[in-house]
Amino acid sequence: MADEPRARGGSGVRGPFAPTVYVPPPKEEAGAPFAPEPVVTEGMKARRREMARRRREKALAELEKDEVRSETWLRARNVLLKLGVAALVVLGYLRLQAQYPDNRWPLELVWAMMVVGLFGAFGWTLWYLNKPD
Repeated sequence: MADEPRARGGSGVRGPFAPTVYVPPPKEEAGAPFAPEPVVTEGMKARRREMARRRREKALAELEKDEVRSETWLRARNVLLKLGVAALVVLGYLRLQAQYPDNRWPLELVWAMMVVGLFGAFGWTLWYLNKPD
């Protein structure tokens, strides 16, 4: 008989305390769902700031590494290009020497090489004077 539910009824008095009275919320809050504010302590904020600082430092270190790497590659590329151009000039000269023994080059070829050398030197001078530092 203890498992059977009791029927409602009886006296409304339940003890020496008054029952709580339901008070509806104000109109502006009635439709809004309850969203508790997150609990964020000063320690949590300090930890987030520290983590953000470490992330920034790591990103800065990566950028510096990339800059050094690209600068090194740029220097190596410039040296290789200069060596390649010098090798082509030397090989061209040696081939012409083999083709025309006893230094009997055709006069047109000599003039063409002088014009190319003169304009090349003039162009390089203009480039060198106008290049940004």
